[in-house]
Amino acid sequence: MNYLDVLSRLGAGSAHPGGFSATMSQLSRYPLPAGCRVLEVGCGTGRTSCYLAKQGFDITGLDLRPDMLVKAKFRAEAEQLDIRFMEGDITALPFEDATFDVVLAESVTNFADIGRALAEYARVLRPEGILYDREVIAPPSITQKTYEEITSFFQLKSLLTEQKWIELLQASGFNETSVCDRSPFTEQGIEDQIAYPDMHQVMDPEALLDASVWQMSLAYNEMIIANRDCLEHALFIARK
Repeated sequence: MNYLDVLSRLGAGSAHPGGFSATMSQLSRYPLPAGCRVLEVGCGTGRTSCYLAKQGFDITGLDLRPDMLVKAKFRAEAEQLDIRFMEGDITALPFEDATFDVVLAESVTNFADIGRALAEYARVLRPEGILYDREVIAPPSITQKTYEEITSFFQLKSLLTEQKWIELLQASGFNETSVCDRSPFTEQGIEDQIAYPDMHQVMDPEALLDASVWQMSLAYNEMIIANRDCLEHALFIARK
């Protein structure tokens, strides 16, 4: 069992850095254009997609994992929302060129070939379209040992510095890039769950009795605590 397996079994709705508090803060500080068509890549169990649909946006949610999408569709049905959820790979998006006004990613791109994913985001965005991508970043001084520990635990394809992200964004077809909300990476706090309780989280019935789920959860917290000086997250905003 790996980190993503645990997220799926627990039905986690906001496992990305900063939790749903970061999502709400982002949408308040950097509101999406009214009436825009949005693609959320790596939508997981659909919490952000459902929130945006309730705000009146035209949402498509895409994820690689069918088990996550089952829970996303359950969430949308429970909230009486009509959302397109699709299975797909962010490095080969199943959409025509220039389909969306916004691509939204919350700690997803790091799990794939980043350059290929960014190029796909740019391809499906319309001219002047915007990418909002919150990702974990590494300091330039990160040691090889720490790099390998983190990428192995999370099964990341790579862990990039802020400068490398900017270079890849520009190489992928984005003309304007900015880095916002750079923050330390911390374990998910109870404050986020209190502020924004997830009323439609669906856990697998046997997950709470599975020792491997709790072992992985404990290992996650230990990993974050041990490497808190080597991990940050930031919001990359890039315009095509």
